[in-house]
Amino acid sequence: MKYYIGEIETYIGECMISTTIKFKTNNAPDKQLNKLVSDFWGDACTRDFDTELYDFGDKMAGIGRWQEVDADTFNKLSIIVELF
Repeated sequence: MKYYIGEIETYIGECMISTTIKFKTNNAPDKQLNKLVSDFWGDACTRDFDTELYDFGDKMAGIGRWQEVDADTFNKLSIIVELF
């Protein structure tokens, strides 16, 4: 299992909001972060493969940067929400 800190970037009009999350996976981090983004707003979405964003109708979201961290650091970052 590998541990990561990542960003979900949400676009509402011309504004971008970045949400920092933590997640763990045995898979490629981009693949896991894409899955988390597609479920992030809880609404049905479609993927725009030209922009690599998920379209939720009134907003769009995509993956931002991610960084691998060790398990101890991951567990100490209690202020950051873990997504599954």
